[in-house]
Amino acid sequence: MSATFQWYESNGAGETGTADRTETNWKSIDDSTTAYSSAPIVDGTNSFDKWQYGKFSGTFNQILNGLWAHTAVAFGTGLTLKASPTMTVDADRLAYATPSATTNATLTYNATSAIAIGSGKAVWFGATGPASSGKAASMTTNPCYTNYLTTQLQTSGASANDTAEVTLSLRYDEN
Repeated sequence: MSATFQWYESNGAGETGTADRTETNWKSIDDSTTAYSSAPIVDGTNSFDKWQYGKFSGTFNQILNGLWAHTAVAFGTGLTLKASPTMTVDADRLAYATPSATTNATLTYNATSAIAIGSGKAVWFGATGPASSGKAASMTTNPCYTNYLTTQLQTSGASANDTAEVTLSLRYDEN
């Protein structure tokens, strides 16, 4: 058997998590269900930040070697993707904050350019949720969670229309 993986997204002032997310639609509203076409981002503003994370359950001994990156398709001119910092110590994890369109200064990782997943930022894992202390480069508890993989699309000089559909990737090992 192997681990079962699910993407989650947290929204709202009460950190309501929605399981089985299959996309990251940056938009001008804080939810995971409104069509992005109904909540466009106006040039010179930001999307609401997206608070996403992974959950592992099922049968596994250990989850380790987590990497996250924007791995395919370029963003258009005037678009910048900011993301949570790479994990080097437990204190690097972000605590949840109600999503906002205000520039999120804690998102210090520039993920605008597509890179190979092997060059991605380190992701750590913990036993009790994405913001909880106790994150480490490997985890044996079941279930376990990634740290928040928060992103925000920021615009300046962007043209109207949809962005290209980009690929965000999470890689991990399990045993």
